[in-house]
Amino acid sequence: MSKILIIDDDLDILETMGSLLEAEGFQIHSAETVEKGLELIENLSPDLVLLDVMIPEKKTRGFEAAAQIKAGHPKLPLFVLTAINREYAFDFNKEDVPADEFLNKPVKIDRLVK
Repeated sequence: MSKILIIDDDLDILETMGSLLEAEGFQIHSAETVEKGLELIENLSPDLVLLDVMIPEKKTRGFEAAAQIKAGHPKLPLFVLTAINREYAFDFNKEDVPADEFLNKPVKIDRLVK
């Protein structure tokens, strides 16, 4: 069973996405902060990380967190979740935001599980 870690500060999104992905057969773990997400990456070795780039934190925002995750785990698939306008999100250079995929919120679960 594949393990997915969702890092998002919105509890409704964590619960909804988690439930939908569990129904598809994935083992779901979630974190409301980047700090907790980084801890879970180390402890759980997930197969995929879904990261909200607009997660508010003192020092680390989502884009910096994406870079931090990929620096420590370059082979770990990282999908960035964003409510940012699609055209704006896709203007980011992969060197600036080293995500494997950008997904606009609300995320369509059928697109994610493919």
